[in-house]
Amino acid sequence: MLHDESKGLGNKFALVTLTMKRARQINDGSKVLVDVDVRKPVSQALFEIYDNKVRIRDKSKEPQRSVSQEDAQAAALAAALGTPGGGVAGE
Repeated sequence: MLHDESKGLGNKFALVTLTMKRARQINDGSKVLVDVDVRKPVSQALFEIYDNKVRIRDKSKEPQRSVSQEDAQAAALAAALGTPGGGVAGE
């Protein structure tokens, strides 16, 4: 029922992994995103996935940060903290 390539769920391993991670979030107190008459977190997670309330994030489509961006951010943070060169204050 739930493993449907046309719904973009991908392979079975990805579905199982997503279900496990979401069920753990629900078990830890996250709000259930669908109105269902089931109490088990795994079942709730599966209904959320099937209703497209939870999706697998494709990290390959996310923009990659370059090292120079990270260096610039580190330098900006160091400057904001008043530590020249990014060293620990008081050295």
